Amino acid sequence: MIMKRSLLLLFLIITMLTSALAGCGTQKPTETGTDVEPTSDAAPTGSQPVSQTGSGVIVVYFSHTGHTKPLAEYIRDELNADIYEIEAKVPYTDDDIKYYTDCRADREQKDPSARPEIAGELPDLSKYDTVFLGYPIWHGQAPKIIYTFLESADVSGKTVIPFCTSASSPVGSSAENMHSLAPDAVWKDGTRFAIGTTKEEIKEWLKQYDLKGKENVKDDIEPIRQTCVLVIEANGKIFYANFENNSSAEALKEKLNSGAITVDMQDYGNFEKVGTLPWDLPRNDTQITTEPGDVILYQGNRITIYYDTNSWNFTRLARIGNATKDELLAALGNGDVSVKFSLEWGE
Repeated sequence: MIMKRSLLLLFLIITMLTSALAGCGTQKPTETGTDVEPTSDAAPTGSQPVSQTGSGVIVVYFSHTGHTKPLAEYIRDELNADIYEIEAKVPYTDDDIKYYTDCRADREQKDPSARPEIAGELPDLSKYDTVFLGYPIWHGQAPKIIYTFLESADVSGKTVIPFCTSASSPVGSSAENMHSLAPDAVWKDGTRFAIGTTKEEIKEWLKQYDLKGKENVKDDIEPIRQTCVLVIEANGKIFYANFENNSSAEALKEKLNSGAITVDMQDYGNFEKVGTLPWDLPRNDTQITTEPGDVILYQGNRITIYYDTNSWNFTRLARIGNATKDELLAALGNGDVSVKFSLEWGE
């Protein structure tokens, strides 16, 4: 009997020890965040949107004829900024901007609701605090595609600095009329630049905005090499002429850089149209046999457009490429004609 009680007691002790050892196993508990799928009620770490504060500069511009583009690139280079070119989904043609012909630009500029569609994606402006906004002057205002951009991109809280290019038109109300499209932006006064404005002029203009302290400065930028052509317009026809490499052509460029001129020209000798310039130019006369399309300086203050041949001591200023006698006569006519001379800049 005593033996049975002893064995039963021993059995109970062994059972208790075994249970205790089982409760003190060696497995580690699961750690929070280690290979554990979140439940449907819990958001994973990092899923909340990140708040960004803009600290950079972007140059946004529209430039159909290429006059605004070099200025935008000067700003980009000087400030080490990003750049975005606004391009129309339906590209503009040269005929689209032949003013006062009921062209596309005529119709859009007088239509308050016109908003030409922009090609491609708009830039993400969240990382910028300054937006330079460049455009040409069309009928005294910014092209309506600029309106499209301002209504589509979020410039709230951004400093917007408008700049425009034109041959003669001032900035006028073109900048102020855009304020209502982005009322939450901080608008600076608009600035108009002449066609052909230099990089040094842009650099001087930028000093007022004190943007160099934001690590946006980029020194020793290779300057963009610009070229320009002579634009000749008569009776609604437009011709483009490449300048000669001489001091006479350079002087003409410098004069036209201040604005276009219109010259009343008369027919002479059944081979040229000739008119008087408002100023004298240096002469580089050589014996020349002209061809249709030659633009010639005669006696230092007369400009001629040849539609046929002639030989004399002249200074060639420029030459219209691939223009035939018939094409020139169709534009210049048989009698007197008013001809507009201007510049068009590009890279």
